[in-house]
Amino acid sequence: MEKETVLRMKGISKSFGTNKVLNDVQFELRKGEIHALLGENGAGKSTLLNIITGTFRADSGEIIIEGRPTEIKNLTMARDMGIVRVHQELQLVQGMTVGQNIFLGREPRTGTGLINYEEIFKRADEILRKLDADFSSKDIVSDLSIAQQQMIEISKALLQDFIVLALDEPTSSLTNNEIEKLMQTMDNLRKEGKSIIYISHRMEEIFRITDRATIFRDGRYIGTVETAKTDKAELIKMMVGRNIADQRFNEVCNVREKVALEVKNLSGKGFQDISFQLHKGEVLGFAGLVGAGRTEVMRAVFGIDRHSYGQIFVNGHEVSVKKPLDAQREGIMLIPEDRKYQGMVGILSNRANIVLSNLKKYVKYGILDHAYIKKDAREYMDRLQVSPRDDEYETGRLSGGNQQKVVIARTMNANPDILILDEPTRGIDINVKFEIYKLIRQFADEGRAVIMISSELPEVISLSDRVIVMYEGRITGELNSSELTEERIMMYAMGGENNEKNEHNI
Repeated sequence: MEKETVLRMKGISKSFGTNKVLNDVQFELRKGEIHALLGENGAGKSTLLNIITGTFRADSGEIIIEGRPTEIKNLTMARDMGIVRVHQELQLVQGMTVGQNIFLGREPRTGTGLINYEEIFKRADEILRKLDADFSSKDIVSDLSIAQQQMIEISKALLQDFIVLALDEPTSSLTNNEIEKLMQTMDNLRKEGKSIIYISHRMEEIFRITDRATIFRDGRYIGTVETAKTDKAELIKMMVGRNIADQRFNEVCNVREKVALEVKNLSGKGFQDISFQLHKGEVLGFAGLVGAGRTEVMRAVFGIDRHSYGQIFVNGHEVSVKKPLDAQREGIMLIPEDRKYQGMVGILSNRANIVLSNLKKYVKYGILDHAYIKKDAREYMDRLQVSPRDDEYETGRLSGGNQQKVVIARTMNANPDILILDEPTRGIDINVKFEIYKLIRQFADEGRAVIMISSELPEVISLSDRVIVMYEGRITGELNSSELTEERIMMYAMGGENNEKNEHNI
């Protein structure tokens, strides 16, 4: 017997100015169902969630909740109806405790009307225990990792008595262990009769946890399929309109003998005694679980954080990198893990963000050549398929995946010799992932050098010429492309020592 429909949307359209982001789309969510919402960045997924949760109002169409036609006017109305959302981008107050963030705007009160902090911390810890979180309700949010902060966002949703839970890329920053806990929580919610809308670009998650999938392309409804009766190739074809075969990007080795970057015995907060070499023409992957120290090492190499000991060499010469500007002068650029706070200026236009790191390129006779700026910005936006294709559009208003594309364009436009990428495809759709992979390989094939941190092991394996694995701030393994398997990487990522090599330099 078919389950009852909790949410039905018919003929939904939405435009922003001349940009039509949803065009007569439909969507149906059943009780006790986990339903994937798939499509490329800019396909309209996040806009549909914004309409469901009251952030936007549709220009036309009908929303029916539990059999009743409904108009969702704002966030409060959606929440009162039992519709909650976990955003892809963090919505946390960094200076507050975890418990204060979970209960923000819904604080329990004492008999005298004061905030009952004892109740807040007690109930928040109960929710965190359900997720098996490794932090306390009394911890300050700014002291936690991005992965831990994502768990707080999920905890905020679980606090509410909802009928519909919308999860937008909830696992993009989580460890494998945390993803497993979330999957178990989702399965328990499904058994309780809760309905979940699930957005993810990770196909293994879609096939593992969802019952059905609805696909959008260019703001239009393409179709709905049962995930148990389809496969990856069919879903990708529905999303992008053509077949994209699995491909390795490291089959042709163009690694040179010359060393572009060498790090010797580098130590600092979160890492110890790190030594490695990066060769010209090489893509060097850094793998490990969240908290292994990969990001901390690269922040030190780029001068964001100070290291306490060790040396950094560029093209054989020792360099002093005390701030990011020092690194940029040495030809090093970093795409940071946290794009929202570290990778872009949200209130600036796409055009301004793309050229921000290389303004001197556009100066002629002491003034900026705005025609040149516009041309370059549009070329990068076309290549990376930024949506909408408007170079004057405010970057902060883009979807998370499109913001990442702008950050990548800005970094590439700086024309570095050494490029460090920290989770470069987080929240990026599969079609544009391939474009980014091609850009990375092209960058290396030109004789420049790349370091890539990624939590997606298939990505690391398909792109890297060599992979260094870290665990608890130390290097535990080093593998060349012919040795790369997910099992071997995970062995070293969980603390297994590399007995085959006694040193980590090549």
